[in-house]
Amino acid sequence: MVNVDPELEEQPELDAGALLAGVRRILTITTAQWRQIVDTIAEDIEEAVGDEEVIETTDLRDDLALRSVVVLPDAVLLSFAAPKQFPDRWIRAQLGEDFEVVEVIVDEKDDGIETVQFESADDLLDHLSASDDD
Repeated sequence: MVNVDPELEEQPELDAGALLAGVRRILTITTAQWRQIVDTIAEDIEEAVGDEEVIETTDLRDDLALRSVVVLPDAVLLSFAAPKQFPDRWIRAQLGEDFEVVEVIVDEKDDGIETVQFESADDLLDHLSASDDD
């Protein structure tokens, strides 16, 4: 799932070109770039854990499963599940312009944000119209 957040609260002028370029860049990422991103995320977490004993010995690189991508005007945010090592957490990473990992955060899964999925744009519009009637 790829989301686009124009951050209109912070930047009232919509830069559709920059957002489309960001989407295009993340969708055309190479295998080598992706491996580097996953390696960097795993290394950051392994470094933070240090010598603490872990229950699950699966390599985090094999456990990470991408769940969402958010394209912002100046960054890309990735959310991963790691069901074996972090079953009740999200692994979130912010990428910079050249796909360098800028920040890695391990978050609680219950972040209070409701996610609603729709099969089509028509279903989304029906949902929004029904919400207006309430």
